[in-house]
Amino acid sequence: MGTAAIQLAKQVSKANVIVTAGSAEKLAYCKELGADHVIDYKRAAFEQEVERITDGKGANLILDFIGASYWKKNIQSASMDGRLVLIGTLGGKETDVDLSELMGKRLQVTGTLLTPRSDAYKAELSQELAQKILPLFESGVIKPIIDRVFPLEEIQLAHRRMEANENIGKIIFRVGEQA
Repeated sequence: MGTAAIQLAKQVSKANVIVTAGSAEKLAYCKELGADHVIDYKRAAFEQEVERITDGKGANLILDFIGASYWKKNIQSASMDGRLVLIGTLGGKETDVDLSELMGKRLQVTGTLLTPRSDAYKAELSQELAQKILPLFESGVIKPIIDRVFPLEEIQLAHRRMEANENIGKIIFRVGEQA
């Protein structure tokens, strides 16, 4: 999702994209995809880097895959009238919230999951994406990022790779003989 977000942000909205990742390889790849600024979250406090990069203004939109463990850093990184979209809870799902911080910055916080949505919603979303995004894929402006293709028999290797956070892009499984 992160690799798609970088490409969409650059192509659709011409955004100034700031990305965090935990390895030089991933940071370099994000730059290749169009990220304007990359931050190694293992070596730098990303909230301080965002403040520096934005001249103290903060980020207008934050896509958060981590959740609770990044809550305070994300709030600090957000701009006045910014938006925080929670799309994952890899770092936990419960945290203390200081409501005055949200109100003081007039932040919009949204949490979203696709799985529990109705089939009708998913169908409508699919149609909208097909109309707006598929042409970008067809023209090659945006590309799917595939980390590796594993035969189904190597599912344990694939899971180890994903759990070790080594993949860049999607892991695909091949079922049956390769064509």
